[in-house]
Amino acid sequence: MKKSVLLVLLLMLLLTGCRRYSGILPYAREIEDMELMRTLGVDQAGESGVVVTASGGTSQEETEVVTGEAGAISAAVLELQGEGSFYLYFGHVTQLLLGEGLAKRGVLPSLDYVLRDVEMRLETAVYLVRDGTAGQAIEAAADDGSATDRLEALAADAALTANSMPRTVKDVLAELDRQGASFLPAVLADDGLTAAGYGILKDGVLVGWAEGDAALGVNLIFGKVDADVVEVQAPDGTTTVLRVVGAATSVKPVWDGDTLTGFQVHCKVDANLAEGSAMPDEATLTALEEELARTEAARMAQALELSRTLDADYLGLRHSAAFRKPWRKEALLGGFSMADLTLEASAQAVIQRSYHADG
Repeated sequence: MKKSVLLVLLLMLLLTGCRRYSGILPYAREIEDMELMRTLGVDQAGESGVVVTASGGTSQEETEVVTGEAGAISAAVLELQGEGSFYLYFGHVTQLLLGEGLAKRGVLPSLDYVLRDVEMRLETAVYLVRDGTAGQAIEAAADDGSATDRLEALAADAALTANSMPRTVKDVLAELDRQGASFLPAVLADDGLTAAGYGILKDGVLVGWAEGDAALGVNLIFGKVDADVVEVQAPDGTTTVLRVVGAATSVKPVWDGDTLTGFQVHCKVDANLAEGSAMPDEATLTALEEELARTEAARMAQALELSRTLDADYLGLRHSAAFRKPWRKEALLGGFSMADLTLEASAQAVIQRSYHADG
């Protein structure tokens, strides 16, 4: 009975909002007194400071953009509270934008802030702004809608564009910890936040870019190509358009005795006929498959070459191989340089035969 009375008294004290117990539960706030932030941007300021830009609202709401500058992200966020009309709440942030200059200095402090802050979430999507700052990108998007809408549309359309792959703070932190390298989808600081390939991170620092065919190669290796469109030449000289609808990749280590000498990356690509001959014969289909396989292998080769030249296992080749060969895990995860390895790409393409029968 005494325990029940004590429990009731404790609950009553917590509900009173007494300052003495403010460390146990936060003060309640009315929703109409809060501004829900949806997008957060971080840029460098001087040699060690940061500029934080926050944006709330969607295309159905008025977009408010506020900015704060300080020596650390936490301090800059506190400064933002004096800029907005209401209390700024960051528990609804779904996108984190990092400026190129900041990324060249290092992204770990920004990702660590998301990890440790009580309002932020590890599932927050993270993007790198190429040739500009996060603040510029957020301001540009706010001129005709909001950064939130633009980035959500980009993530939703990723499967349709085949050149951008959404990544979360959790994804990037885990890869940097596990393999010392990772990659971020890049956007331009324009009003549409246009996709611009990937920024490659090594030890948390931006060291290079995967763009064009190399970016498509990254998506192939990760099997994220639901609608890649490839034009190939048929044996009769006409152009046939193929739509890639799936890709599955395997990584095989290459050994010289007990010494790791390289990796072979093989991708099986599934495609449909999008435009061209309605009823190609078997020989034509085989020729188209071979041409598609050459194209996709060349794209992956470009992505692999970046891993070698930058000495950054941003594609996770070592861990993929170790998963298949766990008895070789120690050797595969050892302290070797990617620059000393031979990285080879190959592909096998299959065009669905049912399409030529259906017309």
